[in-house]
Amino acid sequence: MSKSTPRSNPTLPLLLASGLVTGCANIQDDQQRTQAEGAAAGAVIGALIGYAIDKEQGAAIGALVGGGAGFVVGNEIAKRKKAYATTEDFLNAQIARVAEFNRTTLAYNDKLRREIAGLDRESRRLQAQYKSGAIKKQTLVSKRNALQEKIAGSKKLEQTLVDEQKVQSQILAEERKTRPANDPYIRKLESEVKTLQGNIETLRSNNTRLAQIDPRLSV
Repeated sequence: MSKSTPRSNPTLPLLLASGLVTGCANIQDDQQRTQAEGAAAGAVIGALIGYAIDKEQGAAIGALVGGGAGFVVGNEIAKRKKAYATTEDFLNAQIARVAEFNRTTLAYNDKLRREIAGLDRESRRLQAQYKSGAIKKQTLVSKRNALQEKIAGSKKLEQTLVDEQKVQSQILAEERKTRPANDPYIRKLESEVKTLQGNIETLRSNNTRLAQIDPRLSV
């Protein structure tokens, strides 16, 4: 078994996610299949988070989930439904998927908020040092390049979350037409999707704050 890390092998997150998804298709027991899809979603999200934090973690990020050219909500829903024998199994899997998105996005937002505070202080210090002649232009340029890469990765994550919310919102719209009022599956999925919306709004706010640091490093 290879001991390469994601850092030394930038395609590892994609391969891991693909392997887990393939494994799901071969599992016959519905409960095991639901659990396996949850694990696959975790691998996908982990790759996304890794990429947003460090570009070396996922060179093929655009192929992982959503956000890519030609992304169609209806096609994505149809693809997911094929893996499940019943609507209840399908809905359970989506509930687990969105819950995983929420957990990892919450963790990412917490990390990003701390990073923003540090970057804010550092950018002000570097700006003052540059104006006083204590550091050279290249120092600011290097720091700005790193910041812009972080911004791009974080925005890619934001778009992926938005795409996921579109898929889940459409699933809810379709399933409400045929399922009974106060259906427990619908209620659970609605709750997770609502939480996802809040996490997206927090991430969008964090991304705006991150972008506001950029002008200070411009020379």
